[in-house]
Amino acid sequence: MGRSRHCSEEQRTLIKKLIGEGKSYKEVQKIIGCSAKMISNALKWRAKPETHGRKRKTTIKMDRRITRMARAQPMISSRMIKDSLELPVSTVTVRRRLCEANLFTRIPRKVPLLKKRHVQKRLQFAKEHINWPKEKWRNILWTDESKVVLFGSKGRRQFVRRPPNSEFKPQYTVKTVKHGGASIMIWACFSYYGVGPIYRIPGIMDQFAYVKILEEVMLPYAEEDMPLKWVFQQDNDPKHTSKRAKSWFQTNKINVMWGDVKNAVSEAKPRNVNELWNVVIESWSGITAERCHKLVDSMPHRCEAVIKNCGHTTKY
Repeated sequence: MGRSRHCSEEQRTLIKKLIGEGKSYKEVQKIIGCSAKMISNALKWRAKPETHGRKRKTTIKMDRRITRMARAQPMISSRMIKDSLELPVSTVTVRRRLCEANLFTRIPRKVPLLKKRHVQKRLQFAKEHINWPKEKWRNILWTDESKVVLFGSKGRRQFVRRPPNSEFKPQYTVKTVKHGGASIMIWACFSYYGVGPIYRIPGIMDQFAYVKILEEVMLPYAEEDMPLKWVFQQDNDPKHTSKRAKSWFQTNKINVMWGDVKNAVSEAKPRNVNELWNVVIESWSGITAERCHKLVDSMPHRCEAVIKNCGHTTKY
């Protein structure tokens, strides 16, 4: 056998076996007929890990910089990351690294713009009512008004990069405010037992119009259809909390039910405000008592979700 420094897999296996049995280098040399260097190389040899495809284009350090920037600026694009970090790779590679880090491109949820005081009041309300039994929630008459727009404006679609199950984290949402256009203002109420009357507000909704609705629409319905110990609910809109309206009730804030109505309007595509009002009436009257049951009985879960998200918007 030759005195080469390199050996076959069978020779390496035999050398390791003999050395493992306690034999010296000289004894192994005599048995196999190899050099001392071959024995040394055989004992040091490590199989190279099997690789597939071309070498990775980014280093671990580059990957960390990419994910760090995406987490710090969730709305940033992969091209902006590439350009800002001056990376010698394509935007596709940047996107791959972000996906590997569980940061996927999503359309951000649009949520109401909440100021600090709104967040604090939501959190306070949730903590004060988290232990309310369902029976208490079922005695509440929920009221609210909303603007329903005939034609919604569509802006440029925006994307956000976020981890799974984080769509309502404040940094991953787009804040919205009410906008103008052809529209109608409506007021309605509902309770655990079903939807109440819906009212189209003529002209401007001020404190006087609001009190008129309470007197002529809400109160007759409540006295006829609500349980004996019913409770009135409204939000903290200024016209609700004016001195005149406060002479009625002092309440907490929650917005409910308008999603169903506005979805129906979006599907129906009414051509004028009269058709819009007809769609609103039809969709409101189509809301079932079962839907109201589920909504009201979900209040403990809603409070829990608000507390968990520190007062910010939740999936509810």
